[in-house]
Amino acid sequence: MRLLVTCTHSLTLATLYKGLFPYLVRNGVRVDVVTGDREYDFAGHPDFEGVKLTIIPMRRTPSLIADLIALVRWTWFLLWRRYDVIHVSTPKASLLAGLAARLTFNGQVLFVYRRRVYELMSGAKKRFYIWIDRIIAACARIVVPISAELGRQLQADGIAGPAKIRLLGSGSSNGIDADHFLRDAAADEAGRALRAGLDMPSDAPLLLFLGRVCSEKGVDDLADVFARVAAGRPDAHLLVAGPDDARDPIKPETRALFDTHPRIRRVGFVADTKPCYAAADVFVFPSFFEGFGNVLLEAASMSRPSVAYDVPGVREAVANHVTGLLAPRGDTAVMARYVLDLLSDKEKSSALGVAGRARVEAQFRRDRVWQDILALLTEMAGAASHPAVAGKAAAQ
Repeated sequence: MRLLVTCTHSLTLATLYKGLFPYLVRNGVRVDVVTGDREYDFAGHPDFEGVKLTIIPMRRTPSLIADLIALVRWTWFLLWRRYDVIHVSTPKASLLAGLAARLTFNGQVLFVYRRRVYELMSGAKKRFYIWIDRIIAACARIVVPISAELGRQLQADGIAGPAKIRLLGSGSSNGIDADHFLRDAAADEAGRALRAGLDMPSDAPLLLFLGRVCSEKGVDDLADVFARVAAGRPDAHLLVAGPDDARDPIKPETRALFDTHPRIRRVGFVADTKPCYAAADVFVFPSFFEGFGNVLLEAASMSRPSVAYDVPGVREAVANHVTGLLAPRGDTAVMARYVLDLLSDKEKSSALGVAGRARVEAQFRRDRVWQDILALLTEMAGAASHPAVAGKAAAQ
């Protein structure tokens, strides 16, 4: 089977597909990858051994001239190569690759739908992005939403019908490496070392946020949540880990707080996030929407309870009052109260963490998700080799 995987941004690709490509290669899949930049260095990385990488420049934001040039390059690329399945995700790469695949009659397109980029938009801008998603879905044979709720939203927005939508397992796009994200003696030691390196007391209550530092992730709300928590627990600390997103910046006052508060530590991109979870007491995630929220599953796998907003993509990653606590969107007072509750009730916090680990083991282990991905790719490759079957499926 020949598989092409594309993603607009190289770092996003490296993050979303950890470990998957070697698994596919071991199972007889020839994997080629196209990304839009060289920001992430794939050279020598074990996740990309045996994978052929091509760069086709792509911009995340709309640009008529740049996008037309990229479409021409994509079409030329696919004219000279044949694939059984073309696996697309992230909006710009999905649109360009999907259109080029149809123009060149190349492969079966699998559209992995990660999130509604227009969730917080309105008016003409929202309609424009819905229209883009409809085009991509029309180019695809199968659309895989990474959560059940996202699948329902696809239908409600008229992007794809139920015959084209396929949810894999309980959701998630790549599963969780439960063997790595395991709280053991080595993890606890790494957590203590991280605290020491950041000059944080070993016994101080520690809140953790991990993700892109931007407005849509609720980072401005995080500042208010911490202020409320600190009023009740003056010894509480906050660790904010993740890269800045210049496309959706946080407020200047939030940045100033992070830079000057004596009990807030700010670090950028973290390659191995395990010590962050191990060091923390509560994972706080006030994102306004997600496709699924893998960081919440990573925290659960590390037996850490989460406090988050009750929003799409989060309420499937967190089982409310079972593996974590969900507050109404935007209600920082409730979120802070939940955090304080967990900091004061160690038994409850521990019970949520244990339940979170068990849920990840039962539903979201990476090997389970990979098996489902391989089965779907094999099914699609079989359809690609039987045009009558593929044509019938595309017409549904």
